Amino acid sequence: MLGLCVYTGPMQSVRVRDRRRMNWHMSAHAAAGLLLLACAPVLLAAKTTDPGKLIELVNDYRNSPRRCDGAQADARSPLAPSPKLGRAVRSDPGDLQEALRREGYAARRVGMMSVTGPATAESALMALEKHYCSTLTAQNFADIAVTHTDRTWRIVLAQPLLQDDLADWREAGHSVLRLVNAARAQSRTCGKHRFAPAPPLRWNDKLAAAALAHSGDMATRNYFAHTDKEGTTPAERVSRHHYQWRRTGENIAAGQGSSEQVVSAWLASPHHCANIMEPRFRDMGAAYVVNVQSDQTIYWTQEFGTRR
Repeated sequence: MLGLCVYTGPMQSVRVRDRRRMNWHMSAHAAAGLLLLACAPVLLAAKTTDPGKLIELVNDYRNSPRRCDGAQADARSPLAPSPKLGRAVRSDPGDLQEALRREGYAARRVGMMSVTGPATAESALMALEKHYCSTLTAQNFADIAVTHTDRTWRIVLAQPLLQDDLADWREAGHSVLRLVNAARAQSRTCGKHRFAPAPPLRWNDKLAAAALAHSGDMATRNYFAHTDKEGTTPAERVSRHHYQWRRTGENIAAGQGSSEQVVSAWLASPHHCANIMEPRFRDMGAAYVVNVQSDQTIYWTQEFGTRR
């Protein structure tokens, strides 16, 4: 049994380059257009009935360009797990808008899908992909919640209204750094890959300037991609800001209204999470730019690096 309701109404992927090899490192997903740093992880068994696993799978699905309902769907931003959305769907899935109002979640767009029958997160994603590919790859969502009761999976996607009290981009970037270092301080599983605790990253003004420039370009010209409209890659962008790198990487996102939300989205996406946990990175800069005339309103860039 399948069900979908959309009441009305971000994007991200991962690329990393190693100067010593001068080529993009490709994972098993390279055929789908995904590029990431090889990190020699340990493979783990998945908790296939865990709702959190389905969130990871959805983010992984959104991270790779693909054909969807006969059209090309570009890579999309990861979705941040939202406790408020989860409480709302558990309390009253029949009147989700009222449940969200009680939770104090101001949404611009909300969509809910449900599948009954799949026993695992993997089979639930297969059912969702078959029937709701366009919803899974919609660009105007930033949050996600998943509940699993018996054999029914409910998935809620939402785009929250942007709050008025956003911190200055530099303050928000330092907040991202604190949250990332807190994540790196603990061992962590990113998808099927297990990472040991990693050393803390240091703020770097050159990487922050590169992040601000790319966020501003995406916001101003209303696109979402690592490569800009002139074909400039993340590595070239970092070099243009005079960061002499031996290794560099980038996470991007759109739609998240706080440092906490964007880091939560990156950590819930296996490949972005792997970038955050990469032990060979030493420096980081991050920034957002808002343009209310753009599709996603707010765009985030996180630059990683290790200097020569």
